Amino acid sequence: MIKLYKAISVLLHPVFLPSIGAGIYLSVLPLPLSPAQKYLVFFIVLGSTLIVPLLTLFLLRVLGSVKTNQAETIQERKIPVVLMIVNYLFLGRVLQDLWQLRELTILAYATAAGLVVTSLMFYTKTKISLHMLGMAGMLGFTLVYGANYGYANKTIALLVALLGCLATARLQLKAHNVKEIVWGVSLGLIIPLVLAFVL
Repeated sequence: MIKLYKAISVLLHPVFLPSIGAGIYLSVLPLPLSPAQKYLVFFIVLGSTLIVPLLTLFLLRVLGSVKTNQAETIQERKIPVVLMIVNYLFLGRVLQDLWQLRELTILAYATAAGLVVTSLMFYTKTKISLHMLGMAGMLGFTLVYGANYGYANKTIALLVALLGCLATARLQLKAHNVKEIVWGVSLGLIIPLVLAFVL
């Protein structure tokens, strides 16, 4: 079962989720974009949320600031989280200014806000689950654009099931405790819904 839990944690890793969400969003919903523009948006999201973080992690490992790919300790997470905040704020600004893609903009800003709270919680020695923040953020993101476009309830149910599976996997792997899981889920769900009323 441990191998299954590890596989779930890898497949639902927070660096993959924004690209998956953006890909579904761009391919399914009736957006006023040409195919070329949709590909451009997708690759901007892919580069900002997957390629740049992985290159940053690689560089930090080379420099010795991070010992493992999981960045398990609070100290190891500080620099990557701050860099990710800047990255998501930049992504949100680009999406908002160039294409007025409201839902993707909310996803970017919500992730940045969640990471800001995560970085502030470092000072209380609390490690929030980034896996749960990402997965719950995906659910919150889907709830936001589902309300706008009449998205199927089956999709919501699937994401809730995946959220439960991921929480179970993180707990069984002893990567987080219940408090850290709850913090991640709460931030991931609440922030996109709040921003939906603000932006």
